[in-house]
Amino acid sequence: MVSMSSRMVEVADFPSVSLGNTRSLYVYLPPSYHENTEKHYAVLYMHDGQHVFSADERGGSWDMHLTADRLVSEGRMEEIIIVGIATVPHQRLNEYFHDNPRMHHVFEPPFAGEQYESFIIEEVMPYINQQFRTLRGPEHTAMMGSSAGGIVTYNIGFRRPDVFGSIAVMSPYFVKAHFDGGGELKEHPFYERYGTHPKLRIWLDMGGAEGIFMEKYAQQEAERLIQDGFVPGEDLMLFLDPGAAHSQSDWAGRAHAPLLYFFGDIGEPASIKLYGDSVVGVRGPIKQLNPVITYDSGFVHTLMNGTYHVESPELLMLLPDGTLKPQTTGSSRITLQMGKLIADKEITIVEELPELVKVAIQVKVPPSTPVSPMIYAGFEIPYCGEGVYKGCAMVPHGLSFTFKVSRGFGLHEKIGDPEVKRRSFTALSDMELLYEVEDWDI
Repeated sequence: MVSMSSRMVEVADFPSVSLGNTRSLYVYLPPSYHENTEKHYAVLYMHDGQHVFSADERGGSWDMHLTADRLVSEGRMEEIIIVGIATVPHQRLNEYFHDNPRMHHVFEPPFAGEQYESFIIEEVMPYINQQFRTLRGPEHTAMMGSSAGGIVTYNIGFRRPDVFGSIAVMSPYFVKAHFDGGGELKEHPFYERYGTHPKLRIWLDMGGAEGIFMEKYAQQEAERLIQDGFVPGEDLMLFLDPGAAHSQSDWAGRAHAPLLYFFGDIGEPASIKLYGDSVVGVRGPIKQLNPVITYDSGFVHTLMNGTYHVESPELLMLLPDGTLKPQTTGSSRITLQMGKLIADKEITIVEELPELVKVAIQVKVPPSTPVSPMIYAGFEIPYCGEGVYKGCAMVPHGLSFTFKVSRGFGLHEKIGDPEVKRRSFTALSDMELLYEVEDWDI
């Protein structure tokens, strides 16, 4: 069933032969679509389509229609069609995971990624091309997704660069990281690397406060892509988004950047800022700076290789990728220059920083809350009785978490204080955190 507004189309109960189910497709039509009836448009396909243009009880909206309209009205971006492909209840991970040997060590099959890929390419795309005035070919076709939607975007992009010429891989679920019963962090990379360099433009990002979705996973993959032949600033853009969590609102907040990269003009660099820890140990965890460049268009990305000047090189060395190499205790100012833009930062070097810090969390929930074996508060913590959950974990030094307490997918706490939308903490030393849930979102 097709329902129409002037600019938004919902195709309800769209059937899939490949997957044997139905779902909605949500289609955004650009401002001139109904006036300029001879014009054809590039297409962006997006996963988790129910959140692309609106919110529901499971999560917020990316508001992609608002972002696209704004960039078009500013003359920053060409008009495009955006297709949001909704998920099917309880099938999301099955459909977003392609099968590979590593998957079987981490998750239970089935893995229907190949069938989902066929569904998009052989069923959704022909329908969209038939019903709407689209430009064909990979140079006019892009894909975007986050979390598990990020890994399926990555896989489809590398498997079918003949179809998709640009992919936005946002906060990708590349590694299953969790704390075991003893609070020790376990990391299981389960994605397949292709080791190829197809004609493909890649946007890759991760937030700085996503907890166990760590910046290093995106950083490491970006470095491997460079080894495969991708060139930063040309066919690869990395953005480590300072302070961003693993949420629709944070993905919405930076979705303009891949839109500009794929379909617009990123403009000229306007400012540069150095993010990252200001304290580093001669002994302890490796620290890396995050130089973020902001453009006059609003485009942002992380500079992967820069020319740094260290005021006191006898105290501190700095690699072009921003990795800090402390030599002895003290402090030194570092400077990064890119053209006429300059950023600096004071770094304090101490004798030692711990690799891990102990974080203990206690959460008290309302008496009416159904008992769950676990509750999520940055990481999973077990039920201890009488409406209290307690747990602890050994967390990598400097790791940041921004979250809402939740008791299942989409079952988040309601925070009464309008100034406090989410909880957050950074693991810089051993800490004990006490949270009390006032109520739950319905």
